[in-house]
Amino acid sequence: MTGPTVKTLPELTARLREAKGQETILVEGRFGAAELAGVHVRNRVTIAAASPGAAHFERLSIRDCRGLHFAGLTFWPEGPVERSRAKLYLFTADPLSSDIEVSSSVFRGRADSDGHTRWSKAEWDAAKIGAVFLRGPRGVIRNNAAIGVNFGYNVTGESSEIFGNTVFGFSGDGLRVAADNCVVIGNRVMDAVQIDANHPDGFQAFKQKGQTLNGLVVKDNVILEWTVRPNNPLRARLQGLSLHDGPYTNVVIRDNSVACSSPNGIRVNRTRDLELTGNRVRHADGKRGNDPKIRLSNCSGRIVVEGNQAEKFVVPTGLGRNNREPDYSVAF
Repeated sequence: MTGPTVKTLPELTARLREAKGQETILVEGRFGAAELAGVHVRNRVTIAAASPGAAHFERLSIRDCRGLHFAGLTFWPEGPVERSRAKLYLFTADPLSSDIEVSSSVFRGRADSDGHTRWSKAEWDAAKIGAVFLRGPRGVIRNNAAIGVNFGYNVTGESSEIFGNTVFGFSGDGLRVAADNCVVIGNRVMDAVQIDANHPDGFQAFKQKGQTLNGLVVKDNVILEWTVRPNNPLRARLQGLSLHDGPYTNVVIRDNSVACSSPNGIRVNRTRDLELTGNRVRHADGKRGNDPKIRLSNCSGRIVVEGNQAEKFVVPTGLGRNNREPDYSVAF
């Protein structure tokens, strides 16, 4: 069910207050920096652009909401991003917000982010804002594009999903997970720049100190350090799939493709019960040698390391079957 197209934030808020669920609210216009708070829908409501590119937000903050799906929207700041010690994002949902989905939307560090390959360090710094950060349970980030951003997509609520998204040009991490029972499947992350002390990772998983991250699936993702102008001085030495800290349990890392120049192609530390199979790790510039590596440390329990490619494997003695050097003749 749909009604009249919504063109202002007060209209949108009023429609959401009346929503019963299983309906779509069409939106168009410029909504600026907006907040939605206290909307609880048992059967979800979709807020969708009335037509491609019709609805723009500078930012959208979701607070204490449930069951909202945002689709086909565009996000970018209209001016320079303010300086902040905190990591800023274009779309955020707080820990009290559950079952929030954002899909088929476009996130830009600034309006002309298609030209990010020509940005200076100062321009990257002035557009230092991430795409999506969902902090509550059962969040879904699906089929979005982030272009010229700081961090890409981040979830810290359990049973969340990052599926089928693209990150093209980023200065932080492409994908981040910090919760139990999450899946990260079919994403494409490329072109990392180094503008500060942060070391960019294609994917990184971690949890609060002293806690264990349990139940993680990372599958069918493509992570490419660099695909554009080869002499760009801001090019980062990207780390691929990173489980640096731990402890982690029940982890599956399967059929991912990583091209980077850092030693850490896939690094897994302090993990119990791990399946690491069918991954392809290669040097971003096609250099044969010791890097990048598939490296395991301090792992225990059931460990399967099979059918992977990398320049070098650092795994416990006796582990690993059918692992080999990369085949550079096959494109990712």
